[in-house]
Amino acid sequence: MKDRSYAKRYPLVGRRWRYGDYQLGTLAFCLMAGAVNAACPIAADGTVLRKDGLLLAYQPLGKTGRIPMAKHFALDVQLCDKSGISAARLHKADATMPEHRHGMNYRPAITPLGDGRFRVEGMMFHMAGRWELAFEVQSGKELVRLTHDVQIE
Repeated sequence: MKDRSYAKRYPLVGRRWRYGDYQLGTLAFCLMAGAVNAACPIAADGTVLRKDGLLLAYQPLGKTGRIPMAKHFALDVQLCDKSGISAARLHKADATMPEHRHGMNYRPAITPLGDGRFRVEGMMFHMAGRWELAFEVQSGKELVRLTHDVQIE
């Protein structure tokens, strides 16, 4: 009985497939590398804060994309530096009302999501007015504090 294997009948096609798989793998790697750099914060990702070469973007979760008053809310946070996704970690997130000299009544929980992304849950601004949202980021041995004023109506 004759050997009717595909590879024996069409030897060049098998080589092309192997070469094609190599090209496909290379293409997939390049696209993933581009996606990593594309994951860094831009204005469309929410509010972008910059300090000492560190970029932090935060965006409230929810249908409205706004921070509500007197309701718990969560934030998605993305950290990047000049080289792309940062190895820094979000150490603390808090908020205060400078005019009233008090802060939130809750301590939020921070969950790392990977690739420089974090979720901050359990925040609540219990009254209207100007709030100063503060993020402390551990970047190497340095602790960087980024702040942003938010007006709650």
